[in-house]
Amino acid sequence: MPGGIFHISGPIKVILGACALIGAYVVIDYFFTYTADAYVSADVVRVSPEISGFVTEVPVDRNKAVKAGELLMQIDPEPFALAVQEARAQEAMSLANLRRSEAEVQVAEAAVTAAVAKVANLSAQQQRFEELTDNGFVTQQRLDNITLSLEEANAETDSARDTLRAAAHQVEVQRSTYEASQAATALAQYNLRKSSLLSPVDGVVSEYTVNPGNYVLQGIPQMALITNTNWRIIANLIERHAARLKPGQTVYFQVSSDPYRVHKGTVRSIGRGISRMDQDPRVLPYIPLTTDWIRLSQRFPVEIDMGEFLEDHVPMHGGDARIFLVH
Repeated sequence: MPGGIFHISGPIKVILGACALIGAYVVIDYFFTYTADAYVSADVVRVSPEISGFVTEVPVDRNKAVKAGELLMQIDPEPFALAVQEARAQEAMSLANLRRSEAEVQVAEAAVTAAVAKVANLSAQQQRFEELTDNGFVTQQRLDNITLSLEEANAETDSARDTLRAAAHQVEVQRSTYEASQAATALAQYNLRKSSLLSPVDGVVSEYTVNPGNYVLQGIPQMALITNTNWRIIANLIERHAARLKPGQTVYFQVSSDPYRVHKGTVRSIGRGISRMDQDPRVLPYIPLTTDWIRLSQRFPVEIDMGEFLEDHVPMHGGDARIFLVH
């Protein structure tokens, strides 16, 4: 046999080569993790007005740094200033009605006091006249007149007490109305302050389309701020790789803004749950499983601290990144 026992036919070489490739792939897949499905991220604050109105001023430039408290957008304050004036007038009217009701309570209290005193006086007269009538010094007619007057005084006392209760109830109604008008004034003043949209954090203003003259709606984001904190890389790793990671594990990464150097970072956190449907990615992250024509393995987000890289570089939010690590 030509070549002896060391001669290997072509098909056998192909099989052995395939086995070697498969073995190498398994070893590499087990000990090494690499992905280019990663990006740089920072906290982003979406800035929305709390009131609706016409924009009169946008004093900040696109892609410029701003400080917390700096004016980002001015909404026409005149309608809200007029609302404050109207609310204050209503508050003053409510306070006047409250004071009038309190004065009516004082009048009603005085009327009750007078009625009670009258009843006490007539009661004493009735008792005295009864004694005099028994002794023949006072006629029965006079006693009957005193008795009738006492009954009328008792009725007046009951009526005065009913009036006092009604007046006291009216005070509670007017006090509630006054407190509601105070709240309305506070809300109008709050809306007036919110006509000036201020930056809630330090950051960089993103691109925006709002301009003076536009009408903006409450709760609709008009611009975004890329903050200067919490920079990180988010890498989407397939499940078998993500499950083996531990926080603090060393990771090597490369970013497109500094493409020719490899930097060292650490695993911050490993996503333990994702959404299988694109319904509400703010609750659980959603990572699409398909590209144009390939179905990918399920991936989980892993956050990576960028370490010393941040000392000398300003990252780009959303920029491409690649990571590599050894298990």
